[in-house]
Amino acid sequence: MVIFHSIATKMIRWVNVTYQCISGPYMRFENSELRAFRAVIEEGGFRRAAESLHISQSAVSQAVAGLENKLGTPLIRRGKDLRLTDAGRRLFDHAFEVLTGEQQTLEDIAQLRQGQSETLSLALSASINRFHAPGLTSAYYREYPQVRMQVMEMPARNIIYAVLAGNVELGFGPFQKDMQAFATVPLYTDSRHLVVSPGHPRFEEMKQGDADALKQTPLITSALDNPDLRPSIQRLRDQFSTVWEVSSLQLRIHMVREGMGVAFIDRRLLEEHPDCAAFHIIDDVSFGSIDKQVGIYYRAGKQLSRAATRFVALCESHWNL
Repeated sequence: MVIFHSIATKMIRWVNVTYQCISGPYMRFENSELRAFRAVIEEGGFRRAAESLHISQSAVSQAVAGLENKLGTPLIRRGKDLRLTDAGRRLFDHAFEVLTGEQQTLEDIAQLRQGQSETLSLALSASINRFHAPGLTSAYYREYPQVRMQVMEMPARNIIYAVLAGNVELGFGPFQKDMQAFATVPLYTDSRHLVVSPGHPRFEEMKQGDADALKQTPLITSALDNPDLRPSIQRLRDQFSTVWEVSSLQLRIHMVREGMGVAFIDRRLLEEHPDCAAFHIIDDVSFGSIDKQVGIYYRAGKQLSRAATRFVALCESHWNL
């Protein structure tokens, strides 16, 4: 079965190599350890953490010490005031995300057990959010007002990872080159175009597609492949001085308008967004435009929830499929 042939396989290999470098191939965090560690930070000490968790202080200390032993580095600087190390801050972010997700899952299951509403869990791209999400969510609510909605805007690449990890049920955005890990529902086609603003100091050269000018200019994008995932082919990032990853669409448009760099912008945005009116499309380079298929996807082999199935049907009806 080749579902993780591309993106997922590379991610898993990278994670496994990282784990082996830290503490062997089978090291993992236990939620009880993360819960104790998070409580120490949020409560401001080991004693208060123990009281909030209704366990002994020694149990809390052992949990934190166990995490530090696994990682081979201190997480907390002890003293009058507890302070996190850099590793501690990173682990705290992870603990917060994992435990918050656990709590949400428990609440969802409790509601389902009581016969309460289902949840539509959806991640979508900035362009989908701007042009289609308002109408679709309104139509969905009119049909199924009892269904809870969890809708998140993410860069297209992050949506892929969120669906694979099971953080959301449905992804809604442009398809990537390899979608073998997913079941896909194509809805429409679109294009993105490399643009520059007259505010850029090398605007005239950019208009001509000057390669040297581009190589001295940042590419401003929501997300781009880790360069290690594509070592053997010419990468898009190699055509620019650097890559700035900016998740906010409005901020990307602002940065291009100010002449800070160039970006790929959807055709419809270029036609309708007032801040894009003066942008010039750089069409004299081979990578100046990208055609894309846009639609919904979910993990291959997954049985969709009724809430997700209804949303897919709504989208198919909206695009007359």
